[in-house]
Amino acid sequence: MFARVKRVPIPIVVLLSAATIGIPWWQGTRHMDFMTPPSEAKLAVVRAETAMSVARKSRLFSFEQDRNEKTVIESPIRAAPAIAPGEPDAPAPLNAYGEHAGEGPAAFITLAVHLEEQRGNARALLAWERVLDLCRPDDAQRTAALSGVQRLRPLVAPWNMDPDAAIPVILEASVPANVKADSLEEILTKCANELGRHSSGLIKFEPRLERPEKKGNPSPVLSLQMTANGSGSASTGQLDFTLPEDPELMRREILSGAYKLVASQLAATTDFTPPVPLQVDENPSRALETKITRLCWSEFGKSLQPAHRP
Repeated sequence: MFARVKRVPIPIVVLLSAATIGIPWWQGTRHMDFMTPPSEAKLAVVRAETAMSVARKSRLFSFEQDRNEKTVIESPIRAAPAIAPGEPDAPAPLNAYGEHAGEGPAAFITLAVHLEEQRGNARALLAWERVLDLCRPDDAQRTAALSGVQRLRPLVAPWNMDPDAAIPVILEASVPANVKADSLEEILTKCANELGRHSSGLIKFEPRLERPEKKGNPSPVLSLQMTANGSGSASTGQLDFTLPEDPELMRREILSGAYKLVASQLAATTDFTPPVPLQVDENPSRALETKITRLCWSEFGKSLQPAHRP
């Protein structure tokens, strides 16, 4: 004789089935807002990313891409840019579109998205940068612009690839001679090279380590500043911080200090919108490449040079 199998009551089955579907859905969507329409800046990011994705997929099935194709790709979900974009592949100056600063950040976002859709990455990057250095964007607009810069910087060639044409700037670190700093010189050199890359080759940073003699038992404090050679050169002023023993922490502190010095110098000597402050535990390398535009890097370097130097 077989044992009699008891059936699970139908109401319990229904409840268990509903819970199996409902609980994961509730956990995954409880913090989502389905009622508030997305901002224009958020839509701009989605359009740009979609356009780039479609472009990449289309090239997979194309035996030969006609780079001189002049067909205009118009999207039905956005308005035409109020700022004339120019030819997407044509060269543009570092301060391109600057005369349209009065149009506001939304106009530059629309322009940048349009240029990305036309595969004019170099000009699109300039348009995204104008949101950051010429406008007063809100948080959503700034996030859209930073995302655009981060997306396009790896796709666009460095602005200057001739070291002799770069603006010379000294990255100077000063630590008392009787403070142990065995790896500081090597790390300072690496930071100088990294800063040069973040400036898109516009500035050539020369590392300089000073070890002044001080009486007593001085604190392990590193004083960081940026300046230029020659009489009449300006300086960012010094930024002091405790010298970390860990090499990676030392590198992060130097790069974070460099970001703060550049931002304060731009705020003091130019009319550009200064880079926003670093967030706690923010990666300084990414901030140096995305939050400081190439035009601001150039103006920063010029601000330190003697008056007689072109």
